[in-house]
Amino acid sequence: MTRQSWIYPSDGSPPVRKEDYHLRSREGGVTIMPDLPDFVSPIDGLAYSGRAGLREHCKRHNVVPNAELKGLPILTSVSDTRSSEQKKQSAEHRKQVLIQQVSKHYR
Repeated sequence: MTRQSWIYPSDGSPPVRKEDYHLRSREGGVTIMPDLPDFVSPIDGLAYSGRAGLREHCKRHNVVPNAELKGLPILTSVSDTRSSEQKKQSAEHRKQVLIQQVSKHYR
């Protein structure tokens, strides 16, 4: 079965096949977003088709598409997400451990 795309004008006129619609970009025409390509999920290995498939995949696996993460700060495996108080406590603990280790050798 071949997919067909339809344009639903906001003025209430009947829908028109996308192939028959002429864009009026200079006159403030509509923007047509093509459907997403099919993809195979890296999570479950199943093939999903279009936006509806992407929504189903995200809902099923409780994930979000990478495009929605655009603009967020990048966290790497070495990123330190601790609060400044936690960092201070950790630094103090490391300092105490080092002092104890060094002191053992000079007693």
